[in-house]
Amino acid sequence: MPDTFHERLSALDATFLDVEAKTAPMHVGAALLFDAKPLMLDHGGLDIERLTRYTEAALDSIPRYRQRVEYVPGLKHPVWVDDERFNMHFHLRHTRLPMPGDERSLKRLVGRLFSQHLDRSRPLWEFWVVEGVENDRFALVVKVHHCMVDGVAGVELLQALLQIMPNAEERVPKEWKPRPAPGRLELVRSELKHRVEGIRELTHFMPRVRDNFQGVRRLLMSGMIPAPKTMFTERDISPYRRFDWTSLRLDDVKAVKNTLGGTINDVVVATTTGAVRRFLIRRNEDVDAIEGFRTMLPVNTRKVGGASGGNHVAMLLADLPISEPNPIERLKKVIAITTKLKKESNQTGGAELIEEIADLTTKRIVSELYKAAMQLRTYNLVITNVPGPPLPLYLLGAPMKAIFPMVPLMRNQNLGIALFSYNGGLHWGFNADWESFPDVHEFVEDLENAFAEYMELAAARAPEISGGKGASAPT
Repeated sequence: MPDTFHERLSALDATFLDVEAKTAPMHVGAALLFDAKPLMLDHGGLDIERLTRYTEAALDSIPRYRQRVEYVPGLKHPVWVDDERFNMHFHLRHTRLPMPGDERSLKRLVGRLFSQHLDRSRPLWEFWVVEGVENDRFALVVKVHHCMVDGVAGVELLQALLQIMPNAEERVPKEWKPRPAPGRLELVRSELKHRVEGIRELTHFMPRVRDNFQGVRRLLMSGMIPAPKTMFTERDISPYRRFDWTSLRLDDVKAVKNTLGGTINDVVVATTTGAVRRFLIRRNEDVDAIEGFRTMLPVNTRKVGGASGGNHVAMLLADLPISEPNPIERLKKVIAITTKLKKESNQTGGAELIEEIADLTTKRIVSELYKAAMQLRTYNLVITNVPGPPLPLYLLGAPMKAIFPMVPLMRNQNLGIALFSYNGGLHWGFNADWESFPDVHEFVEDLENAFAEYMELAAARAPEISGGKGASAPT
């Protein structure tokens, strides 16, 4: 009889399964736009059979996408096992926009797809091929459960799926046979053995506990302080999503940071801060009375040469200076806040330590912290920024024109902002609750105006800089 296979989820990966709710699916995703002409058949439609065969071949390098979640009986810890019913046609789906196929229709469709939960009995991902996008384009809408990937692991998915040459050799899927899953008793024995060995390992953590004590303390203290009440977290959300996007030229963002100071991420956070301020003022909110508008900033904690898949991220909390009317001073305050988070608080080390201890013992250490943070509404907004490839990528010869990422919403958070840099552009994706954040398009305009303000200030100091409101990424 062949050897059985299972692989234990980390505490953080398992937590993203635990915190999922009916109104808050926990998949990450993206909408990718491509030039359709290289994949068109004579009748004008896409070659879906070729796309399906190619995508299935890509799975040979990412075996997690043929695995499903199983739970250890009694102990309720999730593990990965091969899906004996794996069917590529269930995961790669095909639809078409109604005429005229404008971006507004595409955004509505993407929001609807992101609203739908993934089937927990199957591998936790879906790809939707969307034909009929205006200007001879098609979209690929990607949904992958957060327990499988974070932002950096999402880049690795793109590397498996896309190519850097338009005429690269087409791959053929290999024969795949699922390995048998272990029985109930074997799962229980394996989990108990892991926990016993983990308890023994805890003695080696004492020096790290001492080194990271302040980081753990600050992380727990900040994570247990409720964020101020604003319309961003005023009530629990609905199950339905709106999705919007915009793009900026990466060179323009670099010009702002080179002239006014900070990093690319500082400019991103300061621009978002300005957008929040504009949005709340237009909603007749007293921004001067809001103290500590808090954002959660995920930080990659992967070690060089370490594990590639899953989640390796620490969640840092930063108070945004939305009461500051001067954009230059606002950027300076953001720089001071992010510098302090990175260099002084050691929250990243504290988060890593908590997650590693939970991996050795029980996921509940992390899971309960997340649930408490949600209950207390400890942040108003998520901003996640993932660096992507600087060169163009291709799907069977079709060039990718843009990619707009999606970060999921917790059940009491109605806007999440994700960014992805690609081929000279900085692409923003805005995931919003349909009911409590209906005017997400106005927030996008506020963000574009906030960045245009920084462009004007940078140009005044360095006249060779040009650009401004609505500056688009190259396509």
